Amino acid sequence: MRFSRHAKNNARDLEATIEDAERVIQDAVHTDADFGGRPRYTGYIRGTRVRVVVALDDPELIVTIHERRK
Repeated sequence: MRFSRHAKNNARDLEATIEDAERVIQDAVHTDADFGGRPRYTGYIRGTRVRVVVALDDPELIVTIHERRK
């Protein structure tokens, strides 16, 4: 898997690696899709709840990763 530029910047703020994001996808506590149909995975990275969004047309591309408060 790989990060988009946007996801890479957000991952840097979260101190998250690509392996962390892959782990969230594999062990998600919640999955759904956004309005455009892109898969979203919610999980934890070192105790922080995050959401990982994957591109619809390229399942190897993480579009964004960000902290979730709810």
